[in-house]
Amino acid sequence: MSINEILSINVPYPPELTVEEILSRRTDERLGSRAPNSFFIYRLAYIKEFKKRIGESISMTKISPYVSLSWSKEPPEIKEAYKRLSNWVEHRLIEMRQKNQNNPLVFIHHENSSLPQPPVNDDIIGIVDEQALFDYFYYYYYYLYYYHYINYYKPFQ
Repeated sequence: MSINEILSINVPYPPELTVEEILSRRTDERLGSRAPNSFFIYRLAYIKEFKKRIGESISMTKISPYVSLSWSKEPPEIKEAYKRLSNWVEHRLIEMRQKNQNNPLVFIHHENSSLPQPPVNDDIIGIVDEQALFDYFYYYYYYLYYYHYINYYKPFQ
């Protein structure tokens, strides 16, 4: 694959990507995050077109400079189309979040449940001797203060 092949990619206008296609890779945990911006969606379209034409995958680090160059050369109406698509994705995410809020998960706990209880680990109790920890810091700060006081203020001289 040559640089000319990479540069010859023309991203479709109007965008062929759909909102569902963009969100299909998003997990439920990522519903709270923002929609991809217009450039990220453009990059998805570029990669999709690249795979369609060339038929092979390419690393993101290798193709990103070319996507950026292509994006910078696009006219405002193409950038606006990808911005609208980004807004549609955001609106769809808002709908999905509201749907999830209306149908929250309900956890039912029975007293006779067979769930195992977490083990109690008595080994960690008593590892830190609080008095020794206190004494260390007490003396550290006491002597730090005392040293500073004696050496810098020199009272009664």
